[in-house]
Amino acid sequence: MYNLILACVGIALAIAGGIYLLRLTYLKKFGVVAKAEVMEIREGTRKSKPSGAYIHKLRYTVEGRTYEQEDSAGYSKPLKQGSTEIILCDPKNPKKFKYEADLKSHMTIAAVFIGMALVFAGRFLYTYMK
Repeated sequence: MYNLILACVGIALAIAGGIYLLRLTYLKKFGVVAKAEVMEIREGTRKSKPSGAYIHKLRYTVEGRTYEQEDSAGYSKPLKQGSTEIILCDPKNPKKFKYEADLKSHMTIAAVFIGMALVFAGRFLYTYMK
């Protein structure tokens, strides 16, 4: 029974990774490309201590509307203030975006995660059925 539970956990993780990969694929295929200017940089905090990750406030225009949003990437090195970055915005909600440079690596990591979860699930499912 223990092996069956672990196999189900592996399958659940693979499904979660698949959903994330589908969201990234949707953004890559249908996302709106925009140039974003880095307006402000601040260091993130965790429980009133610096976290070592930087948060950037970006200004970009999508379909005639200008947005100013903070990213959620959490880079360990700050981007240069005033520099421009290429981003992909969700066509339904332009406030949600990802950096174009990060999208391919996130997709690769998600695919590897799904593969590992399936191998994990397969190993315990095989042991259970044996």
